[in-house]
Amino acid sequence: MHFTEEDFAFHQRLGHLLELTESEGFWPAFAAFLRESVGFESWVVLIFRKTHSPLLVQEGDTDDIEDELFGNYLRTFFTDDPFYRFAMGPFSSGVYRLDEVAYPQFRLSTYFHDYFRHNVVGDEIQLLTSFKEGNESRGVLSLSLGSRQRFSARDYGLLAIISPWVLPLLRLATRYTLGDIRMPADQSTRSNIEKKLRELVEPRLTEREIQTAQLLLSGQSTKGIAAHMGISPETAKVHRRNLYEKLSITSQAEIFARFSSFDG
Repeated sequence: MHFTEEDFAFHQRLGHLLELTESEGFWPAFAAFLRESVGFESWVVLIFRKTHSPLLVQEGDTDDIEDELFGNYLRTFFTDDPFYRFAMGPFSSGVYRLDEVAYPQFRLSTYFHDYFRHNVVGDEIQLLTSFKEGNESRGVLSLSLGSRQRFSARDYGLLAIISPWVLPLLRLATRYTLGDIRMPADQSTRSNIEKKLRELVEPRLTEREIQTAQLLLSGQSTKGIAAHMGISPETAKVHRRNLYEKLSITSQAEIFARFSSFDG
């Protein structure tokens, strides 16, 4: 078997990436690793869910305008995303081009004109795989790559070749990033939690802090909170820090312990 210098370099980068799997440095390193071989401008990792909005795992750097647009995606646009629609049906884990999953007249749709052409812009490829905790399904894990230009056959082919080990790696990194995923409560429980939050007299929470608490209780990360609320991640961090200080807690686990047991 003959190995080129390029092969050795690839496996060296892969080794460094594997060392970072259970660390905060994994995602930027993973994006840099992919960019060595595939051309893309944007990337985001989500968990698609049938009865709830997608759960944001990680995303590339965005500005405040893109944050607001992506927040709209997580609130409403996602239901018309052809990849979301495809992932909610029977499928096999792997790599999919936009052309493979787009519905008829996709480029004439409101989703395309109001979201896709502004945020994804030109073409999109997604790596999709089921995501479970134990035997319980948590949805479909999606790595979305966006490009201003059409992805080449080489890009697609390379992603198809590496997907058998990339997908398990993404599942592992996602579990580390999110910890134990708590599915959002049903509507009646969410309403009761909101009522409890609003009834607090000391400390009195602001509207933004109540929203932040609800999103934390639905399992959202700081970036997920930012996307849902249409604000920058830095502003979301401020709301989260203020909430923690008012409630005298230091972690997301503590807010779960304090409020997620309310059921009536």
